[in-house]
Amino acid sequence: MTAGSLAKSLTIRDVARHAGVSVSTVSRVINGKKVRPELETSVRQVLTDLNFRPSAVARSMVRGTTQTVGVLVEDISSAYYAELIKGIESVLERTGHHPLFKSSHWSTVLEEEALKVFLDHNVDAIIVVGGFIPEPRLRELAVRLPLVVAGRSGLSLDVPTLTLDQRGGAERATRHLIELGHREIVHICGRMTQEDAVGRLQGYRDAMRDAGLEVRPEWILPGDFLETSAYRAMLGFVELNLPFTAVFAANDQMALGANLALHRKGLRVPDDVSLIGYDDLPMSAYSLPPLTTIRQPAQQVGEAAAHAAHDLMTGKTPRFPTFELRLVLRESTRALRR
Repeated sequence: MTAGSLAKSLTIRDVARHAGVSVSTVSRVINGKKVRPELETSVRQVLTDLNFRPSAVARSMVRGTTQTVGVLVEDISSAYYAELIKGIESVLERTGHHPLFKSSHWSTVLEEEALKVFLDHNVDAIIVVGGFIPEPRLRELAVRLPLVVAGRSGLSLDVPTLTLDQRGGAERATRHLIELGHREIVHICGRMTQEDAVGRLQGYRDAMRDAGLEVRPEWILPGDFLETSAYRAMLGFVELNLPFTAVFAANDQMALGANLALHRKGLRVPDDVSLIGYDDLPMSAYSLPPLTTIRQPAQQVGEAAAHAAHDLMTGKTPRFPTFELRLVLRESTRALRR
């Protein structure tokens, strides 16, 4: 038997026997509770000699916590969610908690499966980002354990809820193109089942209406927030030979897909078509040309959600900072040439 397998087979009773103390004394030492100094020294020496590592399950039974937080997002592989996850991890690791991440992939079935996994693992709190979990189910979760919701608005829940002004951000993006002289502006939507996509489409419509501009149905292209959908939508639109001078994509990933489609069709950004995205992902500053976009502070949103979860777990009242969605000017937009 190897030293590693021996360490795994040891129990707290073995430690107590080697140290000549009771099981309860060993438990108190492991969990940082006060015992006589000479007993603590003896127990810690045995723990070192035997290379004993108490299981997480055993510690959780003593502490009443698992030091884990369930985090449900729509797509872990998404560049936006990767930034948000980075923020959650950076906060939780400083609190001694470990995130348990699950993706729903925009599926209500997978959302419920993820929640069951979290509850089966006795997580200490849950962070839900976006998604479609019904309000009664969220309310049920909030009764059982600390719950933080991000990216959902209009909920009548007594839980910390973090939302950003997606409609206002999209209005700002579209207004930027209008101020540059553009009047024929295409919008590539996200999934219309998602609140963010609906808000951004509304913001586009708001800006066009306020400027007295028509929104033609053919200017609104379907997408799903992924590069491929925008690439295909943009290719199909260009092939219709309809006039347009600018494109507002509902996120940076789709803006990059649209950019490639325009390139394939011989259209230059921004000389022939101005292009603006949304999110300000790290890669957007390094695209060709660097992408003008709306900065949505994904990492800071993740940090705020994690802080709120920790506050709830420690009996504090969470307070969210105010997040500004601001225009980031780069080289993919320019004034319309008359």
